[in-house]
Amino acid sequence: MAKKQTRKSISVKGITYQRVKDYCDKEKRSVSGFLEEIIAEKMDALGVPVPTLLRPKKQPPAPVRTGNTHFTF
Repeated sequence: MAKKQTRKSISVKGITYQRVKDYCDKEKRSVSGFLEEIIAEKMDALGVPVPTLLRPKKQPPAPVRTGNTHFTF
């Protein structure tokens, strides 16, 4: 596995996923490869530029520590 995971996820309706999965199984293609191809084609047709840098995922702020930590057993 790569040091940094670059894959993200999207959600689709179950019926949409099954339709794509059935097609890809029949054509002996991966679902992700098929979707990346058609998304890239659509984005290119719309003239959407390809980013040169991926924006990092926003991290939640770190909790503030007060110094008074208590443990209960």
